[in-house]
Amino acid sequence: MLLSIIIPVYNEQANLTKGLSFLCEQANKYTIEIIVSNSPETSDNSLQICKNYAKVSVFNAPKKGRAAQMNFGASKATGSVLLFLHADVQLPLDFYEQVKNAINNGNNAGFFAYKFDRETPFLKFSSNFTKRNGLFAGGGDQCQFFTKHTFKALNGFNEDFCIMEDFEMIDRVRKQKIPFKIIQSKATVSARKYQDNSWLKVNIINGIVFLKYKLGAHPIKLRKTYRALLRESE
Repeated sequence: MLLSIIIPVYNEQANLTKGLSFLCEQANKYTIEIIVSNSPETSDNSLQICKNYAKVSVFNAPKKGRAAQMNFGASKATGSVLLFLHADVQLPLDFYEQVKNAINNGNNAGFFAYKFDRETPFLKFSSNFTKRNGLFAGGGDQCQFFTKHTFKALNGFNEDFCIMEDFEMIDRVRKQKIPFKIIQSKATVSARKYQDNSWLKVNIINGIVFLKYKLGAHPIKLRKTYRALLRESE
């Protein structure tokens, strides 16, 4: 199984060195291709960092936005399975075998449970929700994967969504009753949102934006709400 790992990037130089080093090590063991889809608005050294890794193929996406970048990266992929990875998320060591087993067992899609890169009781509580198929499960930090055939049948990510594109995608998977697997080997997610915001504040904001999404709010309004409420480090 050739697994294509697609990473949408916008000013992620701080995360790329660690993340790409890990993936390139795994590419020496398994049949993996690593694709970075770089935003046209990237202004840091992300592109130069990617070029330091021979096993990484980097492309400049023609359109900004994570959904558009992921679709563009998918168009360059040659693998039979596509895995979408945020630059600040690290997959577990056994990710390749876990995805392979999930696909071989008849699942056409899936995602990983996760833990945060620092441990507090509140963060551990939040991460527990990623282990089960609940209302808030399946977001992009959970490293969604699809067979290429399934991804094409779904017409990829909806590029009208400048935020929540991951939840919109997994909602379609559920509605179409596509079999999917929640892998219990945990990815590691950055807790950087919590550096400038309390756990309670982040989760209240997430809840507000998620409710607005479920009520049909326009994605641009969702993004404005999120950016207005959440304090983020530069």
